[in-house]
Amino acid sequence: IILLPIVGNACEHASAVRFSIMDKPGLAVGIAVGSSTQIAMFVVPFSVMCGWAIGQPMDLDFGSLNTTVLMVSIIVVLSIIVDGQANWLQGYLLISAYAIIAVLYFWMPDTTSLRSE
Repeated sequence: IILLPIVGNACEHASAVRFSIMDKPGLAVGIAVGSSTQIAMFVVPFSVMCGWAIGQPMDLDFGSLNTTVLMVSIIVVLSIIVDGQANWLQGYLLISAYAIIAVLYFWMPDTTSLRSE
């Protein structure tokens, strides 16, 4: 949940940082949001279909915690990109939201071990 998005999209992150350094924030935000949309619209359904093909039970029922985290993330990103400007406080908001989500998933109990008992 934490390392896969960072490592998996390293090229997009590098180009977004490069374009933001070159003072092209619109392009940097477009790359970041486009990458997230691509994952949500293609990779997740593709993973479910691959799970069906190999006999692994998968569905698109993410549960209340994952859905809430997704909605909060969408609201935070929307609050950043709606005005077209950014400052240090909005960057701090993004980093804080990421840290809160990391701590939340770190302390979340493992439901697979609870089901087997």
